[in-house]
Amino acid sequence: MTPTVGSAIPALAAAAPGRAALVCDEQVLTRARLAEGVGGLAAWLAARTAPGAGIALAMGNAPGLVEAFLACAVSGRQALVYDPGWPAPYRAAIDAALAPALTLEALPEVAPAPFPPSPMPGAAFYVGFTSGSTGLPKGYRRSHRSWVDSFMASEVEFGLGEDDVILAPGGLAASLHLYGVVHALHIGARAVMLRQFHPRRVLRLIARHGVTALYATPTQLQMLVEAGAGERFPTLRRLMISGAKWRPETRAATRALFPNAGIAEFYGASETSFITIAHPEEAVPPGSVGRAAHGVALRIRDAQGRDLKVGEAGAIWVGSSMLFDDYACGHAPETRREGGFLTIGDHGRLDAAGFLYLHGREKRMLVTSGLNVYPEEVEAVLASLPGIEEAAVFGLPDDLRGVELVAVLRGVLDEPALRAACRALLPAAKIPRRFLSLEDWPRTSGGKADLRALEAIARERLAR
Repeated sequence: MTPTVGSAIPALAAAAPGRAALVCDEQVLTRARLAEGVGGLAAWLAARTAPGAGIALAMGNAPGLVEAFLACAVSGRQALVYDPGWPAPYRAAIDAALAPALTLEALPEVAPAPFPPSPMPGAAFYVGFTSGSTGLPKGYRRSHRSWVDSFMASEVEFGLGEDDVILAPGGLAASLHLYGVVHALHIGARAVMLRQFHPRRVLRLIARHGVTALYATPTQLQMLVEAGAGERFPTLRRLMISGAKWRPETRAATRALFPNAGIAEFYGASETSFITIAHPEEAVPPGSVGRAAHGVALRIRDAQGRDLKVGEAGAIWVGSSMLFDDYACGHAPETRREGGFLTIGDHGRLDAAGFLYLHGREKRMLVTSGLNVYPEEVEAVLASLPGIEEAAVFGLPDDLRGVELVAVLRGVLDEPALRAACRALLPAAKIPRRFLSLEDWPRTSGGKADLRALEAIARERLAR
């Protein structure tokens, strides 16, 4: 029978009941303890809710959240993984839109119970939420099959297996870290997590447990590099980075900190899972995010849906069995399906060797002086300049140009030097007209730049 998320846990527990399955800070759950907890909670949920019901998990990062998530999966319910950092209006809006049958803020006392029959592979089991960087989070729904096929892609692309110790150090409300923990438990590897991200604590866990594989965002990686300066962690053999925008000095420092780690960078989205992988063993051209991941087909299409030639830029369409089902709440007009393919509005181009180059997101594209500008392109140039740690670019109304480009920067702001550097790297219409310095950089709960907050700051400063 086709496996489903969590279905392997009883067999793994029977094979090695005392083996550590999940580590959270100082707490360790064995395979047997995890199976008992998940089985008992699955039976408890089945007695109180209907199959397919949405169960809101409004819990902090802890083993209990993992148990509850897996109990929803194996019992045929949908886990709605809430972010404990949401402001009250966000939480109220999500509750109103999804009307969960049950909300868990802590684990109930349950007795051990055997696992129920597995749900169908195509059944929905998880609703995650976007980071909210541009507004109220959207809820995206995933099926068992989409994640199990993503697990297979991870094993093929990253070489992960039962003997690995896999660390996902961030909040499980972010799908990257939830996926890392659940995948590890699914294949019998040891999963390591934290109640709260702290770079020194992450490094101690890597050393104590001999972590071999690490999922991280660029921001987390930068913090680890700064906290571990002068140290070495040789057990790490695979570093998996999502959405990386690398500074050369960060890459060099990462190699010094983790000298034996192959660095795999992947591009994907909540709606698609993996899209491309940039492998350490492969000569990836500068500016590319790699080639299509295992099981993925890519197409570049114009606004009329016609396939474009190699080298031509257009919307990126993704075909795979890892795509999401639908939006449980919220909407995204740029997300469209056609002929087994999905686009989320990202634009880019493919070269003759199949390497993908990103241009930017359709919904962020700006028109200034009649020229299409992707803020991501300008942000990448600015972030590559000496002294600039992060950059965010926005288009604000301008009577002459229609839109005026404004850059918010974290780092050392030398405006004449910035303008000179931009003139050497960008067309005149893509050079920001205003530069604003900001050290207290707002972030989403997933660690990404909070674009909505940054744009509001830029508007407020320029209105003074």
